[in-house]
Amino acid sequence: METESGNQEKVMEEESTEKKKEVEKKKRSRVKQVLADIAKQVDFWFGDANLHKDRFLREQIEKSRDGYVDISLLVSFNKMKKLTTDGKLIARALRSSAVVELDLEGTRIRRKKPLGERPKDEDERTVYVELLPKNVNHSWIERVFGKCGNVVYISIPHYKSTGDPKGFAFVEFETKEQAAKAIEFLNNPPEEAPRKPGIFPKTVKNKPIPALRVVGEYFSIFK
Repeated sequence: METESGNQEKVMEEESTEKKKEVEKKKRSRVKQVLADIAKQVDFWFGDANLHKDRFLREQIEKSRDGYVDISLLVSFNKMKKLTTDGKLIARALRSSAVVELDLEGTRIRRKKPLGERPKDEDERTVYVELLPKNVNHSWIERVFGKCGNVVYISIPHYKSTGDPKGFAFVEFETKEQAAKAIEFLNNPPEEAPRKPGIFPKTVKNKPIPALRVVGEYFSIFK
C-alpha cells in the first residue's frame, strides 16, 4: 500500500511539474510576443513614413538637442498603453531595433539615422481604399495589402463622435515598383478567391483614378 501511495504521489508531482513548465512556457511566449509588438510599433512611429506625417512626434524630437525623447512619452500613447506601461520592458524590446537606439541609462530613445527630406512620390505610392469592413483595423489592411507589397504607412480616419472607422483608408507602399507590382496582382486575382463588394481606387496625382474591386482578400482593377 505504501508503495502504491508513493507511486501516486510521484505521478502527481510529475504532473504538477509538467503543468508548471507549460505555464512558464506560455508566459515566455506571451512576453516574447509583447516585446515584438512593442518593437514593431516604435519602429513604425520613428520610421520615415510615419515621422514625415507625425508633426507632434517630430516636434518632440526637434526640441531635444541630441534627438532623444523620453520613453515615458511613448507610454502616454494609447497604442503603447494597450501593450505595456512598463518603461523597462519597452527599453528591453528596443535593444536590437534597427530604427532607434537607447541612451546609456536606457530611459530615452532616438533615431539611428537623421530624418531626410519628405519623398515627392508619396502620391504615386499611395492607394486610397474605400468601402472597407465596419470593423477594419491596421492589421486587416496590412494583412490584405501585404500580399501586394511592403506596406509602410496606413491611415484609417475615424469619426470623432463614435470612434468608428469612416469606411476608407490610405495605404502607402515602400516603392513605386511595389505599387506597380500590386496593380499587376490586383489585375489577376486567383479564380478561387471569394467574391465580396468593395472599391479600391488608386490615387495618382494628375491622372485618372482607376476603380479597384475587392475580391475577398484579393483585388481586381477595372480601368
